[in-house]
Amino acid sequence: VFDQGLGDLFVIRVAGNGLSVSTNASLQYAIHHLKVKVVVVMGHEGCGAIKAAQLDEETIKKEPADLAKALLGIKSGLDEKRLSCIHDPRAHDREAVVCNVTNQVKQLAKDPCLMDLVNNDELTIVGGFYEISSGIVDFFHQVSVPGSPRLASRKREGQW
Repeated sequence: VFDQGLGDLFVIRVAGNGLSVSTNASLQYAIHHLKVKVVVVMGHEGCGAIKAAQLDEETIKKEPADLAKALLGIKSGLDEKRLSCIHDPRAHDREAVVCNVTNQVKQLAKDPCLMDLVNNDELTIVGGFYEISSGIVDFFHQVSVPGSPRLASRKREGQW
């Protein structure tokens, strides 16, 4: 997606971008040991986990226990009332993914250790939506120091 070589990005892929002990530990390792400066929570068009999380709770509870727990966690962060007003399937899909990514970014922003790094201009957290059909990534819901000169240089240098 970002035309980077092996080792240029630390990538954690999980269904629906759900935060768990292992994903948080992986993020903490990347940030604290590898000195990652930008965390991108990126959802994508046609995400099956987000679609599954929009099923009714009884259907979700029939899934294997860990999957059901993950889907219910995603479901809890979706604005189902707002999503029910979107009737175009493609727009609904995008909005559901964006809603989930925004929720995950907000969850990361609750971490005091991460926010210390953000407030010291050592870390930026941003959400993204990858439109697979076009190859375009839209970035949104950025958590960073407003007007940060480091952020501007990271953008210029292609660090995100």
